[in-house]
Amino acid sequence: MYKTLASYFFYAVLLLSVFSKSYGDTPYAWYTFNIPPFGSESGEGIGFDLAHAYIDAGFDNSIVMVNVERWYREMLDPQNAIFCATGSWKLPSTPHRVYSNSIINTVDYGVAVRPELYKKLSLKGKRRIVSIVDVLNATKSGGQLLMLAGRPIFGKMNELIEAGRLVGDMHIAGMTASEGPVSMMRMADAANRDVDSVLVFPEEFVIFEEGYPDHSLEYLALSEGISFAPIRASCPDTEQGRLIISTINNMLDEGLRDKAFHLFLEALPNIVEIQQQAKFNQRCIKDNSCVDPLVGTSNVSIQ
Repeated sequence: MYKTLASYFFYAVLLLSVFSKSYGDTPYAWYTFNIPPFGSESGEGIGFDLAHAYIDAGFDNSIVMVNVERWYREMLDPQNAIFCATGSWKLPSTPHRVYSNSIINTVDYGVAVRPELYKKLSLKGKRRIVSIVDVLNATKSGGQLLMLAGRPIFGKMNELIEAGRLVGDMHIAGMTASEGPVSMMRMADAANRDVDSVLVFPEEFVIFEEGYPDHSLEYLALSEGISFAPIRASCPDTEQGRLIISTINNMLDEGLRDKAFHLFLEALPNIVEIQQQAKFNQRCIKDNSCVDPLVGTSNVSIQ
């Protein structure tokens, strides 16, 4: 499913003719998430494709795959000026970092569930969209709901999950996993684990299905899943960092954004509602009016 983004050698030559400073001297590694389809142990994914496009443009630095907890911790550290993120949510309390224009907009969370819970929530397959409240209530008498530690949850869904944490008989847990959501879904698929549901992005369920075609899980969309957050490149707010981000903005307008979004669409499930939501979410990029839900809002949790 991974396709390499087109080379930007011509663009790199043009840039190097304008700027005398060697981009290869920049000290910033390229961080990309360890979460398919953005990154994987095999070195494939949208994040790697973006990094290689940036490297082709002259920013020839190493690529480092990181988990969400590390990304979040280091993004907030004003003393950390050793990396740029190939794609990142815009975080509050980061005046020491500079962000690119939007690359792609995410589609909000759904849930991967075990067969018995699927039958219950979907009314034996009659419903494809359920409420996070029903998923949370199911943890009172069944297995727990797993979420990826360190990853934000947006809007109304976050409010409901946080309220559920205050209820003693609801079982909600954050987890750090070597393969991100794939590891959590593997746990849910194992009969001897006390996990009935996993909060995931829809494209992550596709990756899990490809790697484990004999699994028993089912995917359900969430009625509260109407939020999205732009993915942006990010660098330290230095002269070099601002130069990199300015160049990336030009690359996005010259076709890199369209190629990245095409890869994202290919990674999503072939479900009409999800494909339509992805295309709708991308519209605000045309006039740069995309809203960053983590900035200036308090209704968000970092699990």
